[in-house]
Amino acid sequence: MKKKFVYCLLFAVYCLSSCSNNSKEMDEKQSMIAQIDSINKKMFDGQNMTLDKELASKEISSYEDFVKKFSNDSLSPEYLFRAADLQRALNDNIKAIATLADICKNYPNYKRIPDCIFLQGYYYQEFFNDTISAKIFYMELISKYPNHAFADDAKALMSMFGKSDADIIKSFEKKEKK
Repeated sequence: MKKKFVYCLLFAVYCLSSCSNNSKEMDEKQSMIAQIDSINKKMFDGQNMTLDKELASKEISSYEDFVKKFSNDSLSPEYLFRAADLQRALNDNIKAIATLADICKNYPNYKRIPDCIFLQGYYYQEFFNDTISAKIFYMELISKYPNHAFADDAKALMSMFGKSDADIIKSFEKKEKK
C-alpha cells in the first residue's frame, strides 16, 4: 500500500513539474513572438520608405534565437525565410543564401521551398554574377517543381545567360511586336 502511495505521489510530482515546464516554455515562446512583432512594426518607416538597419539586424537575431529555441515550431521556417529577406536587404547576400539553404535542409516540407530554391539561384546570378551556381538551383527547381510559377521564371533567366543587355532588350522588343 505504501509503495502504491509513493508511486502515485512521484507520478503527481512529475506531472506537475512537466506542466510547469510547459507553461514556462509557452510563456517564453509568446514573449519571443511579441518581441519579434514589436521590432517588425518599428523597423520599416513606410512614410520615408526606409529600413532601420539596426532594428533589422536585431530582428534577424530574434528570428534566429526563436529558431534555436523552438526549431520544431511551425513558425521557425517562416522566421528563417523572413531573416533571409532582411539579410538580403542588408546586403548580406551570402548569409541570405545560407539561410535559404538551411530552410531547404531542415524544413523540407515548408510550403515555400520552391521559393527558397529559386531565390538561391537568383541571388547567385544577381549579386555574384555566378550563372553556374544559379543554373544548379534553377534546374533543381524545374526538376522538382515543374509547374511552379518560378519554374518559368528560372527558364527565362537561364535563357538570358551570356547575353548582353542590348541582346535582352532586342529579344524583349521582338516578343512585344508579336
